[in-house]
Amino acid sequence: KSSSQQPIITMTTEAEPSAASAPTTKSAPRIIRRKKKGSAANTSSATTNSSGNDIPPHIQNNTQLHHIISTTLPKDYDFEIPKTIWRIENSNAQHVALQFPEGLTMYASTIGDILVKFAYRFQPAPSLPQTSTSASSSDQVNADKEESKDPTSTRPKAIQSLSILGDVTYGACCIDDLSARALGCDLLVHYGHSCLVPLTCTVIPCLYVFVEIRVDVQHMVDCVHMTFLQEEKERRQDKSQEGSDDGPSRIIEACVMGTVQFRSAVIEAAQRLNSDAGSSTSSSEGDEIKFQAIVPQAKPLSPGETLGCTAASGLAQLDFQDALLSPRERRERKKQAAAAAASGAAGTIPEEPTDSIPRDRVMLFLADGRFHLEAAMISNPTLRALRYDPYSKTLTEERYETVKMKRLRREAIIAVRKSLGVSDPLRRGGSVTSSVQDGDDIANSVLQPQSQQRSSSSRPPSSADRKTMGIILGTLGRQGNPAILSRLRSLLHSRGIQTIIVLLSEIFPKKLEMLSKPTSSGGSGVCAWVQVACPRLSIDWGHYFCVPVLSPFELYVAFGEVESASLWVAEEEKTGETVDDLTDQYPMDFYTKSGGPWTNYYDSNTKRKVLSYGV
Repeated sequence: KSSSQQPIITMTTEAEPSAASAPTTKSAPRIIRRKKKGSAANTSSATTNSSGNDIPPHIQNNTQLHHIISTTLPKDYDFEIPKTIWRIENSNAQHVALQFPEGLTMYASTIGDILVKFAYRFQPAPSLPQTSTSASSSDQVNADKEESKDPTSTRPKAIQSLSILGDVTYGACCIDDLSARALGCDLLVHYGHSCLVPLTCTVIPCLYVFVEIRVDVQHMVDCVHMTFLQEEKERRQDKSQEGSDDGPSRIIEACVMGTVQFRSAVIEAAQRLNSDAGSSTSSSEGDEIKFQAIVPQAKPLSPGETLGCTAASGLAQLDFQDALLSPRERRERKKQAAAAAASGAAGTIPEEPTDSIPRDRVMLFLADGRFHLEAAMISNPTLRALRYDPYSKTLTEERYETVKMKRLRREAIIAVRKSLGVSDPLRRGGSVTSSVQDGDDIANSVLQPQSQQRSSSSRPPSSADRKTMGIILGTLGRQGNPAILSRLRSLLHSRGIQTIIVLLSEIFPKKLEMLSKPTSSGGSGVCAWVQVACPRLSIDWGHYFCVPVLSPFELYVAFGEVESASLWVAEEEKTGETVDDLTDQYPMDFYTKSGGPWTNYYDSNTKRKVLSYGV
């Protein structure tokens, strides 16, 4: 993989932002949800409902707390301290663990001190029930029983211990609730990432804090305007030199995305670009540019959110005019289409007017690095990508060598097929999930003898032909999904291939080299690996290992289980010709609901439990 970066527009300001804080602007308006009638949130008591959406006054209106937050933490970073304190108090947590990504670890001690100082310290005293002097003894006994059931009577007075997890954290997949439980913690607060691992799958209660960062959205929009105005001016000059008349103005169709920290800024940037659509942006020379912006979504992620392994796809083929409609307008349009189809009058639906105005579709990405943007570029290889860095306040054009990446991954898949002796056609569709059984014990599925797992229809190879492929389950937090591991192992055993399972927190070339060497007793060693951790590990670094290291998707491609794969291997291998184009996207869908059996949200993979697939 290689990349190039070309600066386009740099707008200088009076004061450059520091690395610890981003430029200030008004944050996007928050969505106010209507409260249900009669809910606990509408009462006048000091406590709120169990959902924890409403922060009580002793936290929300604590001037001392807000003073410490404003003087010790960067003002443009929202660590949601009041919400965290209320979650601690609401769950009666006494042993709290904090987990930060590398870029936020510098604030760990400060946040820990604030939580210890203010949690439970300012809670109002519980109101005692008033009893009349004429109450009977039985009524008094019942009142004492009710008071003993009140959780506030036994609530903690302070946090007893606070632990800061120091292992490296690459993303939300690294949430380490298992280590937090081993430390005796009863609540884990994970900072800087979205909720990828469902809270129903964690062994202790967890709280995700996105840490939204406020940035100068207007500066980003101005950079975009200036960039395309300059390009339009140069284009018109070139056309005038050729002797042609000035062409019509362009319409820029922008797909605005970014990381979860900038999700509010992404939506605000799209709104500002759309607000300029009615009044076109023009320069003194008369050049005219119009903008139309949408915020794509790869569900279940937030609108515009992009991960290093998950990004919205198909943006180049998207019906942009339909995407600009609101959900209500889209529903009305579908109703009109259904009514027209029922009445047989297809011409009653007004079609979108067609014009000769040229349209350019681009990706606008808001982030301070390339890692997440690369996932969007891999998933949408034909779209031009522009990245705005909110710290350096520059807009740059980013490029990714998709063809080279596909060639490297194709070579790895071919090597695995040759070493394993796979002869099935690569574009055959199929599935290995015909019969799914629950595995109550891992020994009944992953560790049972291979002779019991192999399909009865498959012919077992001779001992001399037996090949071994290693399966790596990532143990860095929740990176590895045991359900995906069991699918891969069942697929390999159905083809008569031996497997060895290795648990690794991080995967290094030197370590795999030691594990892949032939044994002293004459064993052939491990000929290839498939890793259930991070797909980008195979994409970015797979060609640096001594043996091929595939992602789960690539293993399905190698065995012909993926139809119309984006990695051409079989036919071109026979003819000696390779066809590299950008029509098929390499899927970046590891955490989407629309992915295949190699993804985390596919079918029973969401339970993250080992299953037996009948082979």
